[in-house]
Amino acid sequence: MSDVEYTASRMPFIFKAMCIAVIAICVVIGLVGLILPIIPGVLFLFVAALLLAKISPRFETILKSTSVLGRVRKFRRSIMVLSVPQRLKLSFWIMARTIVNTVESVIKLVKKA
Repeated sequence: MSDVEYTASRMPFIFKAMCIAVIAICVVIGLVGLILPIIPGVLFLFVAALLLAKISPRFETILKSTSVLGRVRKFRRSIMVLSVPQRLKLSFWIMARTIVNTVESVIKLVKKA
């Protein structure tokens, strides 16, 4: 039995039930978010996937085999070595880059119209 299976089997039933309820809510919000541009649907689906991986060893194995999660984990490990002020600076620069990309996209759309 692997560590993941052992950890998942030792979780109390009430914890698993609460996780399943939160996963269901996140999936519903995520699907609505894919339709409505106001809600970040992908974020909620990602949270649901992470929670499901926490309670299901089989799903965690599937999730670990994807390249996207590998890149996210690698990025997270590289951020964890930074101090809190450095993390805040990095967050600011990522947010600034996102805003710049959004403005560029809007300008392109306006020029096309």
